[in-house]
Amino acid sequence: MIRLPAAGGCRCGKCRYHFDATPFVSYTCHCRECQKITGTAFLTCMQIPAEALIISSGKLSIDQRTADSGNLLRTNFCQLCSSTLFAENSARPRVCTIHVGSLDHPEEVEVSAHIWIKQKLPWVALPLHHRIFQSSGNWRSDYARDLSRYEG
Repeated sequence: MIRLPAAGGCRCGKCRYHFDATPFVSYTCHCRECQKITGTAFLTCMQIPAEALIISSGKLSIDQRTADSGNLLRTNFCQLCSSTLFAENSARPRVCTIHVGSLDHPEEVEVSAHIWIKQKLPWVALPLHHRIFQSSGNWRSDYARDLSRYEG
């Protein structure tokens, strides 16, 4: 997977972050909300321990919404260029969801799963060997080293 420490930031370069923790899981979300956030077909994400993420520069704006599950989702954007960087979910307060496109080296991330494929655009092809979920994913096995982060 990704080489550590890893870093990323926004399009304009004002917001920067870094972390030095092994990700729990990397996946692509095909839900309509992620399509809207990115302005494209999906959002690729990577979950890490929340305390591992260090914001080293820039000012963030936060968009907060309630998901269909009832969970509160907070998406963090660069205040200047509006690039999406990472998200937080009230269901897992000890986890941070990095938006892979904001990483300096997104090509190092190995995606292994796809969620919300019931909303996937018809022209997106999925690799046959990936885990596929019609709606939200079950990451219990991915969190085996610290299941308490997954269960809240």
